[in-house]
Amino acid sequence: MVNEQLESRGIHDQEILKVFKNTPRHIFVPNASLYDAYSDRPLAIKAGQTISQPYIVALMMQYLDLSSTHEILEIGSGSGYATALLSKLCHHVDALEVYADLVQTSRIALNRLDLNNVSVQHRSAWEQLESPKVYDRIILWASPPRIPEHLFDSLSDEGILVAPEGKSDQFVWVFTKQAGEIKRERKEPVRFLPLVQGTVSEIDNNSRGI
Repeated sequence: MVNEQLESRGIHDQEILKVFKNTPRHIFVPNASLYDAYSDRPLAIKAGQTISQPYIVALMMQYLDLSSTHEILEIGSGSGYATALLSKLCHHVDALEVYADLVQTSRIALNRLDLNNVSVQHRSAWEQLESPKVYDRIILWASPPRIPEHLFDSLSDEGILVAPEGKSDQFVWVFTKQAGEIKRERKEPVRFLPLVQGTVSEIDNNSRGI
């Protein structure tokens, strides 16, 4: 996976390649075969969601320009696979996920790897964050029609936010905060599931058909 899907396609950050080699993807997709677990394509997980293809995960992580001192906010942590990768490259990850089933299963998988610098929270990206914490890096694994504005308030100066954005036409965008201003840079076209809108309570009720 690392040699054929990542290195050969321009992923050059050696620390990112190392964590991909050392993080077992199959434990985050227990219903997939080993062959499928390491294929370069999205895979279905609970709640009608997907785990993104390894190349796109690595590409977006490379845009983050990560450091071992960074505090990261992750939106749409899903199965927890990208959370695990990020946790090995930074100081701490606060991971938000709107689906309770995914919160539960991802915590189990992350605990299997003894990753102690991760907090998986059952929260929506559209809600204001409870703490005034400011993050060095923010990453989204689902595509909103627009980035929730309060996320930029939670980004430190010189911080980077990486996300897919758009509806029918989606691109990866790299947002850099400099002296309070946001610089936008458009990257590759992508296809992500939409970032589910609403509060956690609203999304939970919709999932239960209430």
